[in-house]
Amino acid sequence: MKQGGCSVLVSCDDDLSTERASRRTLGSLPEYSRIVVTAEENDETLRDRLPRGVDAGSESVSVVNFRSILEEASTPQVGADDLSNTVCDAVDTFDASGSLGPGELRLSVDSMAELTETVGDDRTVDLLGGVTDSVVGVRGMAYYHVDADDAAFRDSLAASCDAQVDVRSEDDKIYQRWHLPEHGSTRWLHL
Repeated sequence: MKQGGCSVLVSCDDDLSTERASRRTLGSLPEYSRIVVTAEENDETLRDRLPRGVDAGSESVSVVNFRSILEEASTPQVGADDLSNTVCDAVDTFDASGSLGPGELRLSVDSMAELTETVGDDRTVDLLGGVTDSVVGVRGMAYYHVDADDAAFRDSLAASCDAQVDVRSEDDKIYQRWHLPEHGSTRWLHL
């Protein structure tokens, strides 16, 4: 999956799981390019979701606040299109020289539920498809975060992704379980 690019649906059961999963999926290597699509404007929350040593203001990070894009749009469809274009433009900017290697571009969308509430299910799936195509086109990795409690929503998006990972916290430890369509599920593993 990493070699050719992929999309992964990440379901987390609390804020700690979300922070750790985001930090992990965005990668620890300094040369990675990262696009964080978020509704958060809080610098501390953003800092908690980025890998240690990576600053939101660095040249290797593009932060896209989808809430502000959607609020400025005249209709939900226009908002979804604007968001898709903004994210795809960020992908193109990072790959301007064509030098991104496999897995070196990481995308994290941290609140799929809020996005869907604003633009609707069909537009969200379309947006996910367009953004994923852009990320996978440069052999990048796209991670879409959902709440573990919302099984119906998670299941509605699962078909649009190459894999699913459940992340949970237990006694301040974080565990993950992967679901791969052609290989089944792993056991719970320490993250």
